[in-house]
Amino acid sequence: MQIMNTKEVSAYLHINEKKIYQLVKDSQIPFTRVGGKIIFAREIIDSWIHENTQMNKCLMISASDDPLFREIVDLYNKKSENPAYIATVGSINALNLLKSGKANMSCVHVPDQNSEYSLSFLDRYLNRDGYVVIRLFSRNQGIILPQGNPENIKSFKEIFSKKLRFINRNPGSGTRIIIDHLLKADKINISNAEILADNALSHMGAAMSVLKEEADAAFGLEHVANLMGLSFIPVVEEPFNLVIHAEQFETRLIHKFVEIFDQATLPLHLQNQAGYNISTMGQVVWQPQ
Repeated sequence: MQIMNTKEVSAYLHINEKKIYQLVKDSQIPFTRVGGKIIFAREIIDSWIHENTQMNKCLMISASDDPLFREIVDLYNKKSENPAYIATVGSINALNLLKSGKANMSCVHVPDQNSEYSLSFLDRYLNRDGYVVIRLFSRNQGIILPQGNPENIKSFKEIFSKKLRFINRNPGSGTRIIIDHLLKADKINISNAEILADNALSHMGAAMSVLKEEADAAFGLEHVANLMGLSFIPVVEEPFNLVIHAEQFETRLIHKFVEIFDQATLPLHLQNQAGYNISTMGQVVWQPQ
């Protein structure tokens, strides 16, 4: 086994030595320490290069939960030789994975501090100049209730004034951020609210809790409520964005993926999903100059 130091692996990979130290710091290159010195095994470096070469043939997407987006990715995978893999981790974790280079792109919906939707999340979590933002669609989120709305709920605040059991969403998800904003705006004391101990990890999971009568109310997508035959009260129409590394945006791999969002070629059953507006699908809403 051939052992290399940082200078030697820098020459071997044709990468600046400072970049090697950064890769080590971020744990993005295989290394070990012996007597305080950083060393690399050439055979392991070769395997790492091979794995990264293979990964460059795929798309890694860190994403917020959305059933329509998943269906469109499934459609892409049926047509493409370069598969796309989705890690549904919530908007904030998705942006962190994108920033660390562990994802090519992220799908997110992040409101700003005033519960409005803008591109301010780029400045809060990323370097705006390093990313392109494409608008995929907008979608309706709101209160999910049992069929027929038996408690006659008319607002988010009434869920808590009537002491209904509410299933929350997982921290870091865009929907959890919306819920937190609503709780704050309505001055709801969380300690007195009937919020269930377990958090739903998806829109489907939240709605399922209501369907199974484990919860009296949830917050999520109109689309999911409609699928399950549950009642829905709209609260917000939000944009769902695709964020892509600017340096990768012009690559053939990314172009092939983005083409799937052409409304003219999208199957009709995906164009007419309840709770979605796809009129802006595929529009570039931010690109660094």
